[in-house]
Amino acid sequence: MESMAFSLAYVVPAFGAAIGVGIIGSAALNAVGRNPEKASTIQQMMILAIAFTDALAIIGVIVAILGKVM
Repeated sequence: MESMAFSLAYVVPAFGAAIGVGIIGSAALNAVGRNPEKASTIQQMMILAIAFTDALAIIGVIVAILGKVM
């Protein structure tokens, strides 16, 4: 049971990050479709949002590792 909890502690942040990146990408493509001249600005904001989303996933993985160690 402990190994299953540890596996879920890895999977849940990764799944959440994947869903978040998909939503961010979809919204960015929609915004570029509506306003093509702002594509570079939208791309910069999209990359920043993806970085924050991945940072949350990394924090979740670190918490899972610390929970396993302690």
